[in-house]
Amino acid sequence: MKTNYIFKVREKQMKFELNLLDSKICEKEFVKRKNLTKFEKFNTFLHSGEENWTAWVDYPSKTINHLQGIKDAANKVKKNGDVLIVIGIGGSYLGASACISALSCNSSMKVEFCGLNFSNEDLIDIFEKNNDKNVYVNVISKSGRTTETIIAFDYAVSFLKSKYKSKFKDHLFITTDKSTGYLRDFATKHNVISFEIPEKMGGRFSVLSAGLFPMLCAGIDIDKLLKGACLAEEDLKLTNSENPAYRYALSRYLLNKKGKYIELLSTFYPRLSGIGAWWTQLFAESEGKDKKGIFPTNLNFSRDLHSVGQFIQQGTPIVFETFLSVDEVGKDRILEKIDESSPIKYLEGKSVEEVNLAAQKGTIEAHISANVPVLQITIGRVDEEHIGYILYFFELACALSGKFLGIDPFDQPGVEDYKRNLRKYLINN
Repeated sequence: MKTNYIFKVREKQMKFELNLLDSKICEKEFVKRKNLTKFEKFNTFLHSGEENWTAWVDYPSKTINHLQGIKDAANKVKKNGDVLIVIGIGGSYLGASACISALSCNSSMKVEFCGLNFSNEDLIDIFEKNNDKNVYVNVISKSGRTTETIIAFDYAVSFLKSKYKSKFKDHLFITTDKSTGYLRDFATKHNVISFEIPEKMGGRFSVLSAGLFPMLCAGIDIDKLLKGACLAEEDLKLTNSENPAYRYALSRYLLNKKGKYIELLSTFYPRLSGIGAWWTQLFAESEGKDKKGIFPTNLNFSRDLHSVGQFIQQGTPIVFETFLSVDEVGKDRILEKIDESSPIKYLEGKSVEEVNLAAQKGTIEAHISANVPVLQITIGRVDEEHIGYILYFFELACALSGKFLGIDPFDQPGVEDYKRNLRKYLINN
């Protein structure tokens, strides 16, 4: 059974489409009173400000007109710098990296990321290769004490002091908690320009806060990005059965109950692969607890069809798939003057995007025929407004999905285990 739902974003469009074989998890489930009652309770509470760690819910509308300080700092960096090196891990960098990779950034400044692991070679290489450039550094950490981040930060400060002497602080920007943590203390002690991550906002929900400075430096129009998020904030307050965040969250929950334990976020648009990486962390860290949750992973087609495509088609039936698609693409070309003996001669006269769309349709059809439930989320185009909208959509859907699963989507107690063990082994040896 297939049900289509078109959700309009003002003059633009976000399409949420379900291709589900089981009618029990289609339209009638969305309008069931028990499901709507849960959704109304969850959504109202999320927007009330009473739930802990929900400062992100109304952050776009509260912030969009109060960004001059961060814009001034970014303009200084873009005017004088060659490269911005961003230090962070998890939610502290994935959102900014996703937006920068998705959007065609109009900036001569290069933005690079490090502090993602304990590899000293990677860390040293990124600074050494930029030694002859005018370097700025932005360190991002909500807690201000993440080990990978602070190791990289310590190296960056030494690098900046060696290169710029007493003016090192002019090349450093700190994004962290408003009042606590090592990085906050460092910023205060050395009078370093800093940006605040709101107190009740976890790192993985901070893409439209912590990530704004590197996005600005990369040339992204954050006013348009936040405008898209504001539209989503307003639209998704609706507590009725047509809310697409509700439909997505409830679909995930119902599929999970039927033994679908893995969700694949698949896209035929490589520019959206960073969104997939950000989405993976958002949902995995929010839902994976109390022996519950859906394992999220992201795929980039058609590349990954040549690796995991076989498993999706005929492997253990524990997966469902969400396709992230685009209605309008920018650059395209016509396949012309193809050699008569070429195996792609039949494509002559078609555009590459026509081929891409045909591959997507063929893949969806093949996976549905293999009894893989498929959801489709389509944005109008890849620009700041649509990306801002989809980021907020996924954040809200993630919070709702966690609530349907019966877990707290805002804590992450399991992540702390490896950190405690790391500290134990290093102190005792």
